[in-house]
Amino acid sequence: MNWLKRHLGTIITTAVLIVGVWHIQDFDDWEKLLTYQAPAQIARLATTTTMTDVARRLFYVNKPTIESKKLALNLCKSSEHTVVLGCYVVGKGIFLQDVTDPRLQGVMEVTAAHEMLHVAYQRMSLFDDRQKLNQQLKAALQQLQNPRIKQLIETYNEQDSDSVLTELHSILGTEVRDLSPELEQHYRQYFTDRSVIVALSERYESVFTALRDKAKDLSQQLKTRKSTMEQLVDRVKNESESIELGHSTLQRSISVNPQVNYQSEISSLNDRVRSYNQLVTQLREQTDTYNQMVNEHNSLSLEEKSLVESLQNTSSPTAENHVTSSIERATAVTP
Repeated sequence: MNWLKRHLGTIITTAVLIVGVWHIQDFDDWEKLLTYQAPAQIARLATTTTMTDVARRLFYVNKPTIESKKLALNLCKSSEHTVVLGCYVVGKGIFLQDVTDPRLQGVMEVTAAHEMLHVAYQRMSLFDDRQKLNQQLKAALQQLQNPRIKQLIETYNEQDSDSVLTELHSILGTEVRDLSPELEQHYRQYFTDRSVIVALSERYESVFTALRDKAKDLSQQLKTRKSTMEQLVDRVKNESESIELGHSTLQRSISVNPQVNYQSEISSLNDRVRSYNQLVTQLREQTDTYNQMVNEHNSLSLEEKSLVESLQNTSSPTAENHVTSSIERATAVTP
């Protein structure tokens, strides 16, 4: 009791200061939003992602803007370490990259929700609230099965370990469908239906996944076909040389002994020529099929490249090479 009396003044003063800080923040938000009218596109992002009133306040108070890729890269260059789709810069606001490719529908919505969650995390109490949440985030990461997200978090950890938890908070909230009941309860402060955002994330991510999977499958088929074609080329080459040798031998025999009947030898050699020509036809058909598959593979690579380049500068994926066949048909021998 004596301890309480001695320290009661300090406790009350600290409490007043904490309450005062929060009231100052609330007042600052109120003042900023007093004359703020969210642009239609910004309001649409908030509505589409099912942001609650709390989330909208965090989003709008930072007066989010939609910028060109070049300007977004410049504005966000000091605050992001991977693909720059947007950023939250403390004291400056939220900047979102304008993504217009219809194949990437949902990118801006997910990015808006992602950056809003950065604001939410930054404003949380440094003590009980954030420490408790951090433990839940770390536990979720341990259970995570998505290799892409795990690799992304590892990239953040290597480049800026201080950003891992805030990034994890935003990524889990917008890209991971199944979370612990505690985390789901936490995110309900910000979204009335978090599954909507996750579905948007899965939608545009599936575009990349489908392209990569199809290209990978085609690449494997091309390797198998190329091996088969190389074997067929060897057969055609060996048979061509053998037929040429047989033809030369028969011609010499006819020149030396023209009175001999060589019909049987000629017929046998012509049978070999016909079989050879069938092999050449088979090789050409396989070459045409292979080149069609190469075209398809390269088209997929170019499509993925265009998608990535719509978000950032990158190098071109490696293209497969076409093959050509210079094997000509053999001509039947006549006496």
